[in-house]
Amino acid sequence: MRSRSGGRMRGRSAGPAGGHRAVAALAMMIAWGVTGGCGEAVPPPLMVADASATRPTLALAPDGGGAWVAWVSDGASSDVWVRHVAADGTADPAPVRVNDVPGDAAPHGQAPARVAAGPEGHVYVTWQNNQIVEGRAFPASDLRFARSTDGGRTFEPAIFVNDDAGGPAASHTFHDMVVGPDGTVIVSWIDGRRGLSDPDIRLAASRDGGASFGSSVVVDAGACPCCRTALAVGPEGTIYVAWRKHFPGDVRDVVVARSTDGGRSFDEPVRVAADGWVFPGCPHAGPALTVAPDGTLHVGWYTGKEGGAGLFQATSVDGGLTFGAPDPLLEGDWVPPSQLSLAADAHGEVWVAWEDRRLEDPAFNLAPSSRSTEKTIPTAGVYPSVATAGARVGVAWLEAGAVRLRMHESSP
Repeated sequence: MRSRSGGRMRGRSAGPAGGHRAVAALAMMIAWGVTGGCGEAVPPPLMVADASATRPTLALAPDGGGAWVAWVSDGASSDVWVRHVAADGTADPAPVRVNDVPGDAAPHGQAPARVAAGPEGHVYVTWQNNQIVEGRAFPASDLRFARSTDGGRTFEPAIFVNDDAGGPAASHTFHDMVVGPDGTVIVSWIDGRRGLSDPDIRLAASRDGGASFGSSVVVDAGACPCCRTALAVGPEGTIYVAWRKHFPGDVRDVVVARSTDGGRSFDEPVRVAADGWVFPGCPHAGPALTVAPDGTLHVGWYTGKEGGAGLFQATSVDGGLTFGAPDPLLEGDWVPPSQLSLAADAHGEVWVAWEDRRLEDPAFNLAPSSRSTEKTIPTAGVYPSVATAGARVGVAWLEAGAVRLRMHESSP
């Protein structure tokens, strides 16, 4: 594949303390049949959906067993589908439709169907639908949610996440979902009930295993209206939410806010990096979050700042109060809006998948963040979704309308 830019890629050295991470990177390459540099063949991935799919998301069972991949079909009827894949890589014979109302979904690259697995074995899926409203420039939407108590074989009738469903038409989208260590299901989104120019970031929680959601909480106002939110929960239960905030002067930088009371209230948002990106629009490129077992918070994001465009990551060791200097994953003279995904495994390694949309045929890389640009193997496709559980690492992605999946075991 050829690059249309003279950009460069670089990352942190593993260093003396990062030796176990180097082993993890090597384990990934061995697991995928890779022992050399870029361009070597890798085994074919598992085909989860063969056509007419949109951006997938991935969840692994907390016990390190199977996986679930979710997507929205992009065809005559927009439906949400989930397919289970066993730990040995064997997929169920067919996907399961999640939405009980046919067509009750809307495909969107920044608002995919989100799947998560709870500690009790439940499988949760949340998605947006669309309602065309005369006089509105964009459709209204609600957030729908369904749970499975039998490992994703069947799903209960969908419920609403947003607490104003049935009221005046408004936008509720660009969502994320995570399950806390106590089983609380948490959903974040961009909420337009108070207006579309500077919408709110809202969050709602289910504390009864996905049977219902409580009233939503306003995290902050003034969000960039079309970049997805991101959620993560620390080992001690701290909830983090990230989004692209709209600052005065059309500055659009990524911020993180935290809650130490289970999502009932949030601290003031903290800017991850002073990119100072001035952009009179929305780039459709939201941030990514994960928390390592030691509590270190990892953030990844895109910026189109003139002279400093690219994909970056940063860490916070004080619970999101401050962040270290940004570390580039991909930078260059021209880097279009690109997606990335983060997930921490049980060994403390953070796996990062990031797109390179500078290429004529877009591809993504997956690697431990400590060695993110060393011996990575570009994979054709877009919208990577990384998930971990124990020592298992998986990545799902979209390639020419098909959903593909790879999984492997990481090593300490």
